[in-house]
Amino acid sequence: MKQYAYLVRPAFDEAFMAAAGEREGAVVDAHWEFLLDLHRRGRLVFAGRCFDGPFGIIVFEAGDDEEAAAVTRSDPSVVAGVQRAELHPFKVGLLRGEAPA
Repeated sequence: MKQYAYLVRPAFDEAFMAAAGEREGAVVDAHWEFLLDLHRRGRLVFAGRCFDGPFGIIVFEAGDDEEAAAVTRSDPSVVAGVQRAELHPFKVGLLRGEAPA
């Protein structure tokens, strides 16, 4: 498996959560469930959001570039147009609790 990172950013407004309505809230909840599913399936390396800027980082594993792109495109927040995603090949170099390679 290869590692990939995708950044998610608001698609329509940098302060979208402050102005989010019910639809956006439901989409963000679906995004969270999507990440939980990746985690349950052992594909999620880590995910989190930045509090000083409007973006989140998701690192996950996929078999190849096409599968990684399909995962990213299937994120409910991307499908709904609430967030836009930027996919990158990635490799965790150092991780707490693991010995360096």
